[in-house]
Amino acid sequence: MPSQSNVLVIIAYRGSDRHLLGTFNSLKMWFDNITIVGPNVIAISEEIKTHGGNWLESESSNICELWEKGIQSKQFSWYLLLEGREYFSTVLKESICEAIKLMPVQRTWFPIKRNIIFLKHCLKYPLEWTNDPRPGLLFSGTDKQEIKIRPLSFFRENYLQGESIYFSENTIAEVMANVVERSEYGADHLYQINSRLNSYSLFLRALAAPVGKFYKNWILRKGIREGFEGCIFSLVDSLVVFLGHLRYFEKYIRGGGQIKGQLSSIKKILIIKLRGMGDAVIATSVIKNINILMPGVSISVLTFNFCKPIFENNPHILAVYGLSGEASAKDTSKVANQLSQRKFDIILNLHARNMSSRLAQKIKARWCISRSYFMREKYTDIMLGSDHELDRASIEKDLDCIRVIGLNPIDKSTELFLTEDETSWAKKYLTKLGVDPSKKLIIIHPAVSQPIRHWSLDRFIMLSQKLITDYGYQVMGIFSSEEKTIADSLTEQVKEAFVYIGPIR
Repeated sequence: MPSQSNVLVIIAYRGSDRHLLGTFNSLKMWFDNITIVGPNVIAISEEIKTHGGNWLESESSNICELWEKGIQSKQFSWYLLLEGREYFSTVLKESICEAIKLMPVQRTWFPIKRNIIFLKHCLKYPLEWTNDPRPGLLFSGTDKQEIKIRPLSFFRENYLQGESIYFSENTIAEVMANVVERSEYGADHLYQINSRLNSYSLFLRALAAPVGKFYKNWILRKGIREGFEGCIFSLVDSLVVFLGHLRYFEKYIRGGGQIKGQLSSIKKILIIKLRGMGDAVIATSVIKNINILMPGVSISVLTFNFCKPIFENNPHILAVYGLSGEASAKDTSKVANQLSQRKFDIILNLHARNMSSRLAQKIKARWCISRSYFMREKYTDIMLGSDHELDRASIEKDLDCIRVIGLNPIDKSTELFLTEDETSWAKKYLTKLGVDPSKKLIIIHPAVSQPIRHWSLDRFIMLSQKLITDYGYQVMGIFSSEEKTIADSLTEQVKEAFVYIGPIR
């Protein structure tokens, strides 16, 4: 039989290499274009390249991803997809050669039957892993859309004549090593079928599906007649199905995957930031990035009353809601009822504490994301987690609330929008102090509300002296009326420093 040049053979290499060369050699006399996709094994890859094969490096262990990478590497009308541990019979090869003479009218899949060797035993009955893709011949057609093997969305023909001999796992250890990968694919496949499963429905399915799968393999597919191998296969395949449901919960519900897939449906966002003024300013970075990455979405903010001026002139914000720091349960319920009427799609509680968490729980919304790294957060649909460096910047922590739903920040800087009256007052005040508008002005606030955050006044004094002497900058300290003694200490040791004493909030 003359070799075929109008089909690209793509061999997915994963795990054991004991059959890879044999698979390649059994095909090279029949097909001109053979590509292996997988982690590079120098000794084998060099031999394959010497005999006219190609090797694409990939660290993925997902068969579908390996096949897709091979398809993307070269444009052909026909693709023959298989694994590096199976051999095609002569009848099957001839059937493939006959099939590629056809010209289907649409993208078409020709499946291939497998004769499986499992735990060194040739299975008599068709026991195949639930979440393993099957080999086949693919006609790509004239459709320019990217080919995705998961799920098979193209037209399916009958099985090709002949079969492949597939060498599955040799040992139970090898079987268990592949369980996690198969569970991952199972979660992805379940998401493709039903992307909006809630926790309750998923829990019920996780209980029922493994039992049904065991019954199907053990009884209907006659795994019971395969003895030890059939028992192991049926038990492990049921375990894979169960773990696939757990992974679905972790990846798509708890991990934010469902929201990522429905970002276009989000129209209203509520941001809760019940903290001090500095934390409120940091929240403006989240607002800015949402406005850039989700144009057209309305953003509302709930904050303490003394922080409202930070947000009220922001053109990206539709509404600002205030709450007293000493709000009673009646007050919080009133605010929660008011905000529930707005029917928000998602709540971003940027700093979850008792008050903000209770509010987020009471306000009705499709989803809620609460950031709480070192406390157990019960009222959140997505778990951000505590796996990060202890000194992670607060602005990065806030931005994690949008990263988890697939929004990658573009500009992390904060922004304030001052009114004309505020700008005019500030200019007059600085002119009165004698600030030179042609020089840079650095503003510092050496006092803190919590001693654990104190950087010490001596360091601020050293920094101020260095900024003035070495860089020619101007330094201004801002203090509340209760912090006048700290202000006096600064001006005593840094004569050139300017000082503002008055209301800060």
